Amino acid sequence: MQQPIVGRRTCAQCQATFEVTDDDLAFLEKIGPIFGGVRCDVPPPTLCPECRLQRRLAFRTEIYVYSRPSSSTGQPMFSVYPTSVPFPVVPIEEWSGDGWDPLRYGRDVDLFQSFFSQFFALQREVPQPALTATRNENCEYCNNLSDNKNCYMVFNTSLAEDCMYCENAWGSRDCVECTHTRQSELCYDCTACTRCYALQSSEYCEDCQESTFLSLCRSCKHCFGCVNLRRREYCIFNEQKTRDEYEAFLHGFDARSRRQRAEMDQRWRELCLRHPRPHAILRQTEDVSGNFILEAKDVHDSFFIQHGENLRHCFNLHEGIKDCRDYSLFGRRAELIYECATCGIDIQRLAFCYQCRAGSSDLLYCWHCDACEQCFGCVSLNHKKYCILNKQYTKEEYEALMPKLIEQMRQAGEWGEFFPLSRTPHPYNRSQAQRHFPLTKNQALEAGLTWHEEPVSMTEAIDSSALPDSLPQTDDSMIVQSALSGRPFKITSQELKRYRQFNVPLPRMTYDERMEERAKKLGGIHLYDRACAKTGRPIRTTYPPESPFILWDRDVYEQEFGE
Repeated sequence: MQQPIVGRRTCAQCQATFEVTDDDLAFLEKIGPIFGGVRCDVPPPTLCPECRLQRRLAFRTEIYVYSRPSSSTGQPMFSVYPTSVPFPVVPIEEWSGDGWDPLRYGRDVDLFQSFFSQFFALQREVPQPALTATRNENCEYCNNLSDNKNCYMVFNTSLAEDCMYCENAWGSRDCVECTHTRQSELCYDCTACTRCYALQSSEYCEDCQESTFLSLCRSCKHCFGCVNLRRREYCIFNEQKTRDEYEAFLHGFDARSRRQRAEMDQRWRELCLRHPRPHAILRQTEDVSGNFILEAKDVHDSFFIQHGENLRHCFNLHEGIKDCRDYSLFGRRAELIYECATCGIDIQRLAFCYQCRAGSSDLLYCWHCDACEQCFGCVSLNHKKYCILNKQYTKEEYEALMPKLIEQMRQAGEWGEFFPLSRTPHPYNRSQAQRHFPLTKNQALEAGLTWHEEPVSMTEAIDSSALPDSLPQTDDSMIVQSALSGRPFKITSQELKRYRQFNVPLPRMTYDERMEERAKKLGGIHLYDRACAKTGRPIRTTYPPESPFILWDRDVYEQEFGE
């Protein structure tokens, strides 16, 4: 439902005009903190929604890890932070243990100095965890995950098991090279698929089994190269076949051959261009706008949302999110969250926070804090209350000082703003912002951001063009030169065994390049005003006007194709 507009503002970053509604102001009033009876109002944003999202996503690296030494022991470890960050980085087991006290880094508040300068002076000294991982087993080379088992190079995932090279594979098992594939098993090279089994090289499918090259299919099995089918079996490129005909076709298809897969993929892609697709992926929703919104109500201008209610300008949130604005990653029961990135698990009333989790509430400008309450500008605290800049206060002292600090921030133009974009700990090209708001190296450096480039060494690297069309005879590990960037990457013996298990060819690009290619299939996060190709009805979609796909209004599409 369109909210009444009470004002228009000019974005301080891109100079675009954006709207502020009654609903926006009511939410800001609702989250305004009260200290000792003094209400501290949160001002309207100075940046447009897209620039706010870009700023938050710059603080998130989705699929990159680095090999670096621990700042405490010098021992090698994997970390989400490169060696270029200014703060100490330690293994997560050490960070979350009882062997150190983050309060010893505490300092007094200086009401005559910029808060952000005081905060980042503190942040440069306090150890931070190399990875973000909770309750996992045998998942050392993963990040942004919880409750997983036996996973390798898996990111932003919970409740997965025996997966490899996956991103957002929530609740999946034995999946390889999958992105946004949920509650699925034995899937390979799938994007945005749910509750599927033994599916390969497919997209936007639900409840499909033992099939290859499917798009927008539901409840299909034993199909190949199909689009928009429902409850079908033994179909090839949308043509019904007998079981014998289907099996004869598969017998003539070498699934291990990269050349044959490429030929079939091209034929399938051409078929997809001749069939309509919905303007957005929306399932069991009421009054929503955006894309990839599932089981949600009153969610607008948001993307990749599951189980959400009353959300605006949110991104990639899951499992019980309510009454939030400008909140990016990750959710799992969160309420009244504003301008936060990578926060979740039973959190309430957080604003301007990064990496805060595990039952935290009433936090402002906190960084890597778990199970904390009533804290402001703190780093790496655990189970603390009434702290400012990592210094402990009494309740009375905290409530007396907070309005003064916020007023000082207001005068400096800091209050109500997320951490500055230039303060991200991640190289911009390794952050999720680069995926949706790409910059060149020069543009990033001119904006005061960092950039990461790996040295390219061709020592013993095999040119990808020299790889066999099918699988090699042995499972010996090898180093391959990426066909896309020339960067070397390793294919381990264990990986070769998994590719042999799935009967698929060897990869020709690095793991992150493969993940980025799959992520492109999900579309962007910019909405365009277009018209339904069937009815002419106005639609807002992430498909740009130059997209070659035939777009139908999602409701019209569902009426035509049904379940």
